[in-house]
Amino acid sequence: MAATYEIRDPIHGTITITEAERRVIDHPWIQRLRSIRQLGFVSLVYPGAVHDRFQHSLGVMHLAGERLERLYKTSPQAFAGYSDADRRHAHHVLRLAGMLHDSGHPPFSHTCEAYLPPVEQVLLPADWYRIGQLPQSRQATHEDFSLALIAGLVREGVLAEDVARDVAAVLSSRVRRSKRLSGMGSLVSVLRALVSGELDADRCDYLLRDSHFAGVSYGIYDLERLKACEVVLPGPYGPELGLDIHGVHALEELLLARYHMFLQVYFHKTPPAFEHYLAMAIGEGEIDVPLARGLSDLVDLRDDSVTMMLHAARAKGGRWSRRILDREPAKLVLRERVGAEDQENFLAQELVGALRQSGCNVFTCHSRQVFTKLAGAGGPQAGGAQEDSASYNSARLLCERRVLGRRLVEPITGHSQLLASFNKPIDLRHTYVLREDVEKATAVMDKLQAW
Repeated sequence: MAATYEIRDPIHGTITITEAERRVIDHPWIQRLRSIRQLGFVSLVYPGAVHDRFQHSLGVMHLAGERLERLYKTSPQAFAGYSDADRRHAHHVLRLAGMLHDSGHPPFSHTCEAYLPPVEQVLLPADWYRIGQLPQSRQATHEDFSLALIAGLVREGVLAEDVARDVAAVLSSRVRRSKRLSGMGSLVSVLRALVSGELDADRCDYLLRDSHFAGVSYGIYDLERLKACEVVLPGPYGPELGLDIHGVHALEELLLARYHMFLQVYFHKTPPAFEHYLAMAIGEGEIDVPLARGLSDLVDLRDDSVTMMLHAARAKGGRWSRRILDREPAKLVLRERVGAEDQENFLAQELVGALRQSGCNVFTCHSRQVFTKLAGAGGPQAGGAQEDSASYNSARLLCERRVLGRRLVEPITGHSQLLASFNKPIDLRHTYVLREDVEKATAVMDKLQAW
């Protein structure tokens, strides 16, 4: 019997890993995730939120694999044509995809991602891509770095190439699957949905984990009920991950938990200002976050690397570094809903102009997140005329119900009053002034009668 190891986790209890998974997890590139905080500057507001991406990645690996095992039992007809060896391979690949999905994150992810190099610096071997899918002429993302790291693990002798290609193919449809995974046909869509989709293990883990460590209850939902209602259903292009009709309310609870976590935790008014400080510290040359060489630079960067640079910069008089390390929050003068009533957005523009004219150091930060991308959510006008249809209301989730013993498979949005009536994005713009300008800003706002 193959050796296994147990890891105790505050969210999922015991997580069991295999020897092959342990070799990946123990690699320095993956251990680096212990030094990348999951929520960055959010810990300045919620002090307990110092958990890291390593913990989250373990949780995603565990959840994705557990849910696939359950589907093997609850939807046996969907997997009937595949051998035990094929199912084990799919399970192994899926768990590794969960473990490695965030492996390419730079420190303080959302700020430092703006300084990632051109995608050409992190390309996979050319024969890994499907025809016409070679990325080019754009900035790399952390997802591109994750794929590059997976390919790098082949060169490091940690992953076999066919396994690595299949892991990358589950994370990105640009990548060509090995013959083994290709033999499973469109069932790969089920694997992809388990790590990236409306029901993915990523959000199922981070909501509970972030809520736990932040000390809030906004992200709690009924994970066990959601798992119990998952099924594989026949879609128009092959098998798809779906829900039994009795899981609709569990899905609604998940979506509302995510909505409330974004409003109350992720988009809290304080962290965006510190993200701005860090961007200014990099942009004005107080610190240097080297990422130009691609993967070789990334694997040497951690949150503490950046923090050490900030300390050195503060010692030399760096003003942005000092504000970060001294936890000097900017003063929020306005939090507006983008796309709200015209008068609200007009007053915001008037205020920013007046603050700048008075000599205040004023800056704005934009935070946006959609409620769901499910097709049909919020009705035919969801998102408004300006939404990009390629990124909004583009996902499909099917549900199964039985009427007089007859099986019906239908879009889930037709069975949820919440989804049928609501799909408004969170779209916020925060306007700040630096602390030394508070009195000046107060005088301007009093004059505009905008308090």
